[in-house]
Amino acid sequence: MILFSSEPELTKDMPTFDFKNLLNRLDEVQPSCQITDVGQALKSAFEVLRDSKNLNQEIYLISDIEKSGWYFSDKSLSSLESEQVKLYLLDVWPEEKQNLCIEKIDFGNQLIEKGSPFRIKVQVANFTSQPVRSLLVGLYLDGRRVSQTDIDIERGGKATVEFAQTVENAGIHSGFFEITDDDLMIDNRRYFAFRIPERIEVLLVGEHQIDTQTLRLALNPQQKSDVHMVVSEADRKSLAGIDFNKYKVIIFSNLSRLSDVGLTNLERFTKRGGGILFILGNNVDPEFYAQEIVKRFFDLDLKVPFTPTKNVGGFFTLEKIDWDHPIFQVYQNVEENKLPQIKFSSVFELPQKNPVKVISRFSLGKPALIEKNLGSGKVLLFAASLDEKESDLVIHPFFVPFVNRTVEYLASDLTKLFEDILVGSKIERELAPEMSREEIKLVDPENLENSLAPVVQKDKLVLNIQDTEKPGIYKIKTEKRVVDRFAVNIDPKDSDPGKIEKSEIEKKLEGLSLFYIDPDDDIEKEILQS
Repeated sequence: MILFSSEPELTKDMPTFDFKNLLNRLDEVQPSCQITDVGQALKSAFEVLRDSKNLNQEIYLISDIEKSGWYFSDKSLSSLESEQVKLYLLDVWPEEKQNLCIEKIDFGNQLIEKGSPFRIKVQVANFTSQPVRSLLVGLYLDGRRVSQTDIDIERGGKATVEFAQTVENAGIHSGFFEITDDDLMIDNRRYFAFRIPERIEVLLVGEHQIDTQTLRLALNPQQKSDVHMVVSEADRKSLAGIDFNKYKVIIFSNLSRLSDVGLTNLERFTKRGGGILFILGNNVDPEFYAQEIVKRFFDLDLKVPFTPTKNVGGFFTLEKIDWDHPIFQVYQNVEENKLPQIKFSSVFELPQKNPVKVISRFSLGKPALIEKNLGSGKVLLFAASLDEKESDLVIHPFFVPFVNRTVEYLASDLTKLFEDILVGSKIERELAPEMSREEIKLVDPENLENSLAPVVQKDKLVLNIQDTEKPGIYKIKTEKRVVDRFAVNIDPKDSDPGKIEKSEIEKKLEGLSLFYIDPDDDIEKEILQS
């Protein structure tokens, strides 16, 4: 007997006549939440029979014969052809199922901040033979229902609904969407989790203290001690003794150069998930920035000297902006003529090349703010100075939200909003290295706990998690607190209950001796007659 979902499971290593034991095992087994793979099950069955000396060899495939389980390619089982083997197909769910499912959740390309509304979309699919009216969709967040609405979906169609929500606290949040009951309950929920950083340690580095003064005021204008931006400052002379790994974001403003050791440490910092913003200025060493910053971090080759360029027409302005980028998304609904005109007397010219992303441009199409991913982190470069003699950026109301949202963006791992961990996946999570002496446990959706053995890798702890067989929210905790949460969902491929046609089965199993058995017929008689 072979039980199967995505991977087949042999109940016995060898063929057996102990039918009572097999029936007991069948009574004990629980349905899997993974997708069905008929092809792998058939391969396992043929492997069992390969060494058999019996002249009469039979395989009985007992299934609901849904098309989603037959995604292996045509004739992929042709190597298993055997005149001795008869394959019987028994459809145990011949009637039509009525099923709807939540297919996906979409947070969009946005920053989620405490106290600010964020948007979240959910897509629902209708696999029934009838249109569905007023289907209730509920949103649950942090253990309570916070919103609901109803939607209409045409037969075989899909519908997307958007919710707006706000969370008042930083930290880890989780929840799920839910639709009303149908024939298949397991896909009526889809889970999510996200984190809003509780503290963002920011290091501001300038050639002199004055180079970071406006940045410090923008990040903490009231000099409050309870804000979640924890700002430290350094100049070039004091930089050598600073451990970059203590920070989440580092901003270099008008810094002339870095040492070779500093560059190496900075690269490591970014690859492990740190965020960097380089802001240029008159102090920057043109040759150093061309080779060690622009080339090393952005893979751009400069064909002109890396020095400020004046606009013969008077000044440059910020013109083209990617309003869909998380930094600027907050301004999407502001009319263009109401945005401040920010003037720059000179800018640094940058080439345009993939995979560098240009987030905003100066007039004449010159790149203003560019971005590149490096490892798990992000690097930005702003191609102008903050000096009030060169620009009026720092005196505009635009400056403070721009700096804060840039830091929030660099500190946020937006890829976590797009992660779609499916049941049965083997995943890797990272924790801070200071947790290496604590006992770490995984708590599954049914609150069952298992100890985890972290692996120390340089400046991080890595957790390799194998057991994700249940859909829901998983927690990683120490003795004192929950340090991470992640959502595991079923694969929606299995939600479509549509049957595979007999002609398609015969095409996929071409060369095999194939017999269909109707469950309403006398099964023993049908088998003997075949």
